[in-house]
Amino acid sequence: MLEASIGIHDRYQVELKMGYTLPEEARTTSYELDLYLYAPRSLGINPETYSKQQFYSDLQTYIRLKTPLVPLLLIGQGPQSPLGLLQSAVERVQQPHAAKLADSYENEIKIFCCILKSATRDFVKYILGTPGREDKERLVEEYVAALSDLTAEYRKLRKFVQMPGIQERALELYSYGDEYISLLVEDYTFHLLEGLNASKDSIRQELKHKLLAVSENEVQYRESRGYPSIPEEERDNETLVFRRSVLKKYMASILFLDTKTRPSGVLLEQTLFGIAAGVAMVFATGAAFISQSVYGTLTTPFFLALVISYIFKDRIKDSLRLYFSRRVTRSLFDHKTKIQSASRGFVGYCKESCEFIPERKIPAEIHALRDRDHITEIENGWGGEQTLLYRKRVQLEPRPVREIFSDHQISGINDIMRLNIQEFLRKMDDPKKELFIMDDEGYQRIHGTRVYHLNMVARMVHEGSPSLKRYRIVLTRSGIARIETVIA
Repeated sequence: MLEASIGIHDRYQVELKMGYTLPEEARTTSYELDLYLYAPRSLGINPETYSKQQFYSDLQTYIRLKTPLVPLLLIGQGPQSPLGLLQSAVERVQQPHAAKLADSYENEIKIFCCILKSATRDFVKYILGTPGREDKERLVEEYVAALSDLTAEYRKLRKFVQMPGIQERALELYSYGDEYISLLVEDYTFHLLEGLNASKDSIRQELKHKLLAVSENEVQYRESRGYPSIPEEERDNETLVFRRSVLKKYMASILFLDTKTRPSGVLLEQTLFGIAAGVAMVFATGAAFISQSVYGTLTTPFFLALVISYIFKDRIKDSLRLYFSRRVTRSLFDHKTKIQSASRGFVGYCKESCEFIPERKIPAEIHALRDRDHITEIENGWGGEQTLLYRKRVQLEPRPVREIFSDHQISGINDIMRLNIQEFLRKMDDPKKELFIMDDEGYQRIHGTRVYHLNMVARMVHEGSPSLKRYRIVLTRSGIARIETVIA
């Protein structure tokens, strides 16, 4: 199964996330993405101003494992639970022969934190989406109890890694996890409180005070441990934001797959360029033989014929190189990326390409889904839009992916793409426009916002079954205003 979602990562970055479930029995599996980006001509985005290199510089891609799905209430239940596996890893660090800190210890801390983050996020979302006051209150009670138990159990592990004979690195790694867990509990609890305050199904004030106490206790705990990630009202909280970001990336790094990228189709491209040079040389050599037989050697006509043949030889070679280059671009890919994990080695590959394509080359189903209206045509001067096509092909081997963690079940991967749109903003007008409106006293001055529409059509194919989605990215010179799903 292939799922896609789009969102705003920050003011200048659009994030497209594809979730892919790995089939149980297949030896290999693959999926495809064709992304058509329609840019208004007024933005000045075209092949002359926006190169392939610029596009790939603006595009960040990540392929990561889906976090193992464990409900919040089950994270600490049993020896094979995430908490139980972490406790076992701590016990192995204590063994006398554990001179070298086991990688499994660090990995278990990271994956425990990832599972806890995902489970807490899902539980908060479930509470806020549950109708009825009674059920909401019961779930809030369970939320508070579960996090209280899990944080307490994690903190009990400190005494096992803070003792003589245990490497200092073990305590350092444990403390990273400890601080991160405290930060995520505080953060999601505040998000839950905000959602409950906005909900029409109000819960008892007593429970809201319990939630506030959870967040307050976490701040006090970090203060007691000397962690510098403490919020302060009169400061810019630079340290807090920095540490939270670094710890989040550190914990999530366990799920990211390594990639090695190299150019694709180099051998074929160079072969075709060699053919172009050979054809040009055949022409030049043939012209020299013919002129020599007609004019003889060491004559002025023969000399002129050689010069002219050399000129045509050079032009023929460059023209054929350009022709072959365009044909190769349309049939091959720019990059081929090897996907691998530290423990299982090669698990798949990804191929990518991008190019501006003329309207006549756009498939009819994509063109119909774009569905331009007359106001769009007017904006573009009746000259159409510039269409950038990004293609991606991913092939994976499900078994090695599933076996990356022997004790945790991996059901799929997330393919994350972030596109920075700052290059699209350079030629935009001032976003604030002055307008007038009638009122009781005559009229008053108001303000409007000048926006631009960047349309995107995504064609995704999994096991031969295509699906289409269309999005509208609304931009101003200040960045991304919003993203609308037009057709899903």
